[in-house]
Amino acid sequence: MNWLLILVQSRLVLDAEKKIYRDLRWAGLLWDEGPDLPGPYGPYRQSERLPLYKEHADKLVREGKAYRCFCSPEALEEHKKRAHEAGEPTLYPGTCRHISLEESDDRAHKGEPFAIRFKSAEEPIQIRDIVYGRFKKNEPEDDYIIMKRDGFPTYHFANVVDDRHMKITHVIRGAEWLVSTPKHVELYQAFDWEPPQFAHVGLLADRYRQKLSKREDSANLQYYKDGHILPSALLNFVVLLGWRAPPTKGEFSLKFSKGDIIVSLLKLPFLQEKHLERLIEKQDKNYTDHLLEESHFLNPIKEAIDKVQQAKDEGELIAPGKLMTGEIGDRLPAPRVFDKRFRRDLLRLVASRRIRLERPADRFVDAVWKLRYYVWEVPRGVLEMAVRDGQLDPVAPADRAEQLGEAISFLADRLRGVDESEWTHEGLGKVMKDIMADQAYWGYFETKNAQTNLYTPLRWAVLGLEKGLPISTTMEILGKEETLRRLEVAKDAAAMAAKPIAEPDWY
Repeated sequence: MNWLLILVQSRLVLDAEKKIYRDLRWAGLLWDEGPDLPGPYGPYRQSERLPLYKEHADKLVREGKAYRCFCSPEALEEHKKRAHEAGEPTLYPGTCRHISLEESDDRAHKGEPFAIRFKSAEEPIQIRDIVYGRFKKNEPEDDYIIMKRDGFPTYHFANVVDDRHMKITHVIRGAEWLVSTPKHVELYQAFDWEPPQFAHVGLLADRYRQKLSKREDSANLQYYKDGHILPSALLNFVVLLGWRAPPTKGEFSLKFSKGDIIVSLLKLPFLQEKHLERLIEKQDKNYTDHLLEESHFLNPIKEAIDKVQQAKDEGELIAPGKLMTGEIGDRLPAPRVFDKRFRRDLLRLVASRRIRLERPADRFVDAVWKLRYYVWEVPRGVLEMAVRDGQLDPVAPADRAEQLGEAISFLADRLRGVDESEWTHEGLGKVMKDIMADQAYWGYFETKNAQTNLYTPLRWAVLGLEKGLPISTTMEILGKEETLRRLEVAKDAAAMAAKPIAEPDWY
């Protein structure tokens, strides 16, 4: 049963290790060597380096800089308990410190269990840290354990031996290890080794200034994956946590701020959109860039559209956001808003629905509200209600719905004459200018603002008055056939709005 338990635990450890590797690679972090990439300083698992630790621990014992401790765990616990009750320090009392090497060897040879403790200096030593400067504890170190009774090293010992043999020059770790660094420097000195440079960075804390919990969304990489956050944006966000970036771009320094680092995701939406914009605008995309654009931008939008369509087919509302499926008509066969030519315009529409930090993936369904009339038809009832409710005032008040219909008919005639090759943002822009200069068009409206008289009716007919891209770009995306079809629907809606609403029989 014990062997089965060990095998299960080993399997879980290896699975967790593989997941860490996958997560790091997803985030764009690569390494030259490690447990999964053999290199010149392996093996890289401490369980495979036990002979190295034993060799160095034995060396310290032989030189009188460490000693075997035969005290049982029960005796040590009893000492701590008595010392605590008496209000005294619970440090190791040095019971085995003065056992001779000969006696120690003899007891070990007879199989008596032992740990190995390091003989700490009697006075606390001073160390230098790149972030915190000079640091010195008020009290000397305890004679702490470097090798446990089971033959495994403690972190304090293993990290020193490993870093030395792996030729580590800089140790960058969390600020909670600053108080332990004097122990490590003492070990380096005991071996006559030059210590590496140390830099202790602040701990990540939540908004309540508590150590960031693994249960926090912001500490869980799956949260960013599920939210379709770009790895480059996340990496950019993490790099800036507690780092006082130098003015010269591209230069990394160890100028970290002191103290805990509050993790606020407020800047993440900005970084996400900037990195996404850069990705979309790349002219010479490689295979990875194409995959990122698809997986983190296009596919989530298409999935959200399918979700809305399913809700519409089932007669339900869609959440989050305010999208009511009765406000959309039939789905367009192939929305051109996804075409490569309009990717940046699509980004602008989606970016207008800011990432909501509590549930970042929901922004895609929410963004469909802005996209709905690029994907679905505008129902005639939506257009008619806009006129009746006075949403076109003062350009086309409800009592001038008939003239609005005539103006839409005028626009349809002019646009129908535009050649397919000229049906572009630029070509349609020229047509818009010509219409605004045509006095015949002005007669349909009481207001004298030519631009408003043109763009308000067009935006009503084509997008149901919804804000979006420039109307000429919108018409280019929809195409000539769909734009003219919408103008015909709008003309019918104006005609219906011109008729009085019949009173119900029971009124």
